[in-house]
Amino acid sequence: MKRKIAIILSVVFVFLNLAVTAQNRESHEARMEKYRTEKVSFLTTRLDLTPAEAEKFWPIYNQMEKERWGAQKARRDLENKVSAAEESLSDNEVIKLTRDFAGSMQKEGALIASYNEKLLKVLPPKKVLKLYKTENEFRIHMIRKYRDNDKGDKSPK
Repeated sequence: MKRKIAIILSVVFVFLNLAVTAQNRESHEARMEKYRTEKVSFLTTRLDLTPAEAEKFWPIYNQMEKERWGAQKARRDLENKVSAAEESLSDNEVIKLTRDFAGSMQKEGALIASYNEKLLKVLPPKKVLKLYKTENEFRIHMIRKYRDNDKGDKSPK
């Protein structure tokens, strides 16, 4: 009897865990989609793209973002690897990781330089420069928005 109860509880626990994991994944995906939508709106408004410019710009920009996210994820994975094993690494392993880390930043820089040339072919140079400024403004906007939401969550009850 105790074994049946243990099995039933285990099955219930597994299903609850799967449900929570699925909900978190959906929640993360929904947040990312909301972020992307807000970023597109922000950039479109601030860059004042013509329809012809937008038609050429967005496919290039979206591909750049996809590749940039991939490069940043690889660097975060590397950072996590370092954090997990930092104390137990030999000097040679640490040197390799520092080179891998620097190489990942160099790769991201080369990626941005490559896409800069592609963007210059479809947008006026001043709009490309404004894009970089506007991306930074969007990051600041999102940080402020997050802080404001966080302050609102901590109000006295």
